[in-house]
Amino acid sequence: MDASAETRTFGISSGEISALDCWIEAVGARWGACARTVFGARLCVAELAANALEHAVANADGVPDHITVALDRCADGIKVEFIDTRGPFDPTREVAGAPAVNLESADPRGRGLRLLQAYARDLAYRRDGLWNRVTFRIVSDGRVQRA
Repeated sequence: MDASAETRTFGISSGEISALDCWIEAVGARWGACARTVFGARLCVAELAANALEHAVANADGVPDHITVALDRCADGIKVEFIDTRGPFDPTREVAGAPAVNLESADPRGRGLRLLQAYARDLAYRRDGLWNRVTFRIVSDGRVQRA
């Protein structure tokens, strides 16, 4: 991320995740970014934040967990860096499960990760000390990759 990046830190709660979403929308509007690009960034960050809230293990050190997001304009869209302080979680891993035959047999787990993997380009993860660090780009062409 370079000097033009906008960075903000949020707590890990439904209210804070809502504020995070509003912040991304406001940054995108301020930059004049394509609505589809901003939607993709919001969708991917919302999925990562929801996973941190609902599935990840909280820190045992007593320090409140948090999410830090950096957004940066790039020639073809928006670069995103998502950092959280919860337990290790790699969203780049393959999502298990075959497509469902019908709605009743569908397993809802992993659907959000498939959306993330479809929208995010150059999706990368690393465990950086106590942090999960996820980076990706949302491109302005509006095309979604097959996950």
